[in-house]
Order: sequence, then structure tokens, then C-alpha cells
Amino acid sequence: MQSTRRTLLAATAAAALGAATGAQAQAPAYPSKPVRIMVPYPPGGASDVTARILADKLSRRWGGKPVFVENKAGANGVVGTETVARAEPDGHTLGLVASSHVTNHALMKKVPYEMSDMVPVTITAQVQLGLVVNPSLPVRNVQELIAYAKANPGKLSVATSGRGSNPQLWALAFQQMTGTQMVDVPYKGSSAAHPDLLSGQTQVMFDAVAAVMPHVKAGKLRLLAVGGARRSPFLPDVPTMQEAGVPGYVNASWGAVIAPARTPRALVERLNADIVAILNEPDTKERMAVLSAEVTASSAEDAAAYMRSEELRLTKLIRDVGIPPE
Repeated sequence: MQSTRRTLLAATAAAALGAATGAQAQAPAYPSKPVRIMVPYPPGGASDVTARILADKLSRRWGGKPVFVENKAGANGVVGTETVARAEPDGHTLGLVASSHVTNHALMKKVPYEMSDMVPVTITAQVQLGLVVNPSLPVRNVQELIAYAKANPGKLSVATSGRGSNPQLWALAFQQMTGTQMVDVPYKGSSAAHPDLLSGQTQVMFDAVAAVMPHVKAGKLRLLAVGGARRSPFLPDVPTMQEAGVPGYVNASWGAVIAPARTPRALVERLNADIVAILNEPDTKERMAVLSAEVTASSAEDAAAYMRSEELRLTKLIRDVGIPPE
């Protein structure tokens, strides 16, 4: 009987081993086809540049498997993001979104997906905003700007990128927190706003540091402060808005990699590990620094928590400043 039992156990073990081996053989390799990183904004921006860095390095990391970037702009990122939300949850369609990703439900009556239709993989980086003024304005710091705005209500024009854009939200938050009032002059994008700002037709702008620094270095704009919780490592001599006298003012733009919600947890963890490793490579950080972007490279869990907190914070701001959904 003992001999028979040993034979049965051996046969069972062999069968189990064979089944496991067969399962491994049948498990599809990843990636098994080209991977696309959907960027729901036009080419050339920080999200697009970051996506192209990741695509190149992921391809090499995955043995030359093709990874490409697809730009699909429209409706403040909604058009391209919907493609990610509706994609097969197999890791072959990812998205790289910016902070405006979490504001669309507050700004629009109809968005063709829910935030729960996607899962965060990592926060890639943060880009600080810069508060800049035309040098013709007789102010040298934030407190002087506040005093000038209060003494001249409605006289200052602030350039923005249109309804619900980061520059507009950052400007509205400033006015709300300082009790000032400026005339909002919207443009179709940040770069489109710069010519009038440089000529003095508008006087103030809140924009990503990377976008305004060439003009600051040329002496055509004056940088008063940055919006992060701490000073930018790229501009250590420039105070934060809080240091400059606006307590509680913290705003920045950030990027995040997302995947369809039903992507297997193990695959999300693998994607996170590979992307975080790439983001932490010294040459990646150097290339991101050109964008004045500080690499974050968070865990998937921290990314989810951060994006949820940003959604709550920015939704409240949108409501507090009175921007109705359209």
C-alpha cells in the first residue's frame, strides 16, 4: 500500500508540474505586440516629450519590442484619454496625462468615461508654475504686485490659456487668496499668450516655468515666484508663493502614466517597476530637467492617492471661483 501511495503521489506531482509548465508555456509574453502611449495633447509639450523618452527606453528595456507615441488631442485631453479608458486591459495601450486630467469632470457636463475607468501606474514628474510680469509693471515682488492690483482694481490683465486651463486656475487661485482682481485674457494655449505678454498688452501670467524661462533669461519677463511647496531645484534663488507672502498657495503641473482599469495588478506593478527605473536613470533626469521637470517616479498606490487628492482639491477650486460646467 505504501508503494502504491508513493506511486500515486509521484504521478500527482508530475501531473501538477506538467500542468504548471504548460500554463507557463501558454502564458503570453509581454509585450506581445506594439505598445502605444497615448498622449491626449498636441506634440511638443511636456507630456509628449516625457512619453517619447519613456517609449524609447521601454522599447530597449523590452528587447527592442516596438513602443510608440500617439498624439490624439481634443477637448482638454478627453478625446485621447477615452481611447485609453476603452482599450483592452492588456498593457498594450497606456496614456500619459497631465494635471488637467483630474479637472475635466468638474469643467464639463458630459465626459465619456469615469475616472474609475483607468488605473494610475506612476506620477512621472512635477513642473512648477512661475508667476511672471512684464518688466514695465512697477513691481519687484509678489507683495508689490498684490498692493498694485489692490490699488488699481481691474487695471491689470492676466494672460491665460482659456477656460479651466492650468494658467487660468492658478491665476484665479491667486486672486481668490489675495483679494485681488485682474482681467482674464484667454488665448488658445500658453505659447499663444506670450506675444501680448511680452509686448505689455497683458501684464501678468501664471505659466509653467519651462515655458517662461527663455523670456525671463532674456530680460523680457520678470519672474516673481514659483508655485511649489518648496523652491525649484532649478531656480534656488526664486521664492515660493508661500515664502513671498501668499500662505497656502501651492500649485504645480504634473504628469502621470495611466492604464485601462481592468489591467491585471501584476502587470501594473511590472509597468510601474520598469517606468520608475527609467525615470530614475541619471540621463532621464537630465532630459527632464530641460523641461524644468522634477522626476517623481511614484508607486502605483501613491499615484492613485495623489491623483484623487488633486481631483478633490482642484474640483473645489473650480467651484469656489465660480467656473460652471459646460
